[in-house]
Amino acid sequence: MTLGSIRSILVVDVGGTSVKCGMVVDRVPQAGERLFPSALLRNADPVGSFAKLVREFCVEAGLTPDLMVSTVPGFIDTDGDRVLFAGNVPELNGHRLASELGALLGFPVIIERDSVLVLAGEAIAGAAKGADSVLGLFFGTGVGGAFLQGGEAFRGGGWALEIGHMPFGNEGRALEGLRTDCLETYVSGRALEVIAARHSVPVTEVFVQSRRNPGLRADVDRFVRDQALAIGTAVALFSPATIVLGGGVCAIEGFPRRQLEELVALRAPFAETGRPMDLRWAGLGWRAVLYGGLKAAYDYAAARSMPASQAKQERESLP
Repeated sequence: MTLGSIRSILVVDVGGTSVKCGMVVDRVPQAGERLFPSALLRNADPVGSFAKLVREFCVEAGLTPDLMVSTVPGFIDTDGDRVLFAGNVPELNGHRLASELGALLGFPVIIERDSVLVLAGEAIAGAAKGADSVLGLFFGTGVGGAFLQGGEAFRGGGWALEIGHMPFGNEGRALEGLRTDCLETYVSGRALEVIAARHSVPVTEVFVQSRRNPGLRADVDRFVRDQALAIGTAVALFSPATIVLGGGVCAIEGFPRRQLEELVALRAPFAETGRPMDLRWAGLGWRAVLYGGLKAAYDYAAARSMPASQAKQERESLP
């Protein structure tokens, strides 16, 4: 496969709540995405079920993709194939998802951590465009992170910045499928649902109703303080020039962005280093995954068809 042979890219975003499918055609993200419930993957044959919903979307879209890029909400092995642990879709654990799906679908499949694709998309066409050293933290059903240096993702030993699983707090908090007292049990969408249920309010109204409910306000303040602590910790570890925050939790009506910004400024070592805080809010939404998928597809093809220097030039020409 060469760069010139790629016309249609299927991009899939697997989350703890939903699976979203979309297309990039001739380097342009397309409208008309389709949403499937993640519950469709929670059975004895998650890969077969995954392939079925992908085929359904492709028939509806009237397109045959040249390749597929899919996010995985969790740890991926260093082979870029095996899912080590996806806490919110545990049925995928242990599967060689890229090769198994590719065999069923008949075209290449690339899997990537969800946060890497989102941050790559924001760097190509969104909030992080023009930034070089970028930390992205995303608060959704779970909590994800990525760090880009010169446009390339930091990998560590293979799955760096699965920040939602880092030890946090010491209160014995637990959510199904996750370790006790990991970050996701404190500041994820699932943690926010626990707060909402405690106060008998819809999770979509937690932040708005907290303005007139003192008990709820105390819980929300704690939630935001814990977010700031996690962000400040990551900033101290990676020293990014730019921070990008996003995810479904931060998009809920009434989310206190200004309060979180002020707390991050206090928690992260900006005063000590003399560096200004460049904090930006992700703005592309789902389109970030499409742009990130475009980059992943081109990286995949370039690695198989051209020298590294030429591949770098091709990536830099992305919109």
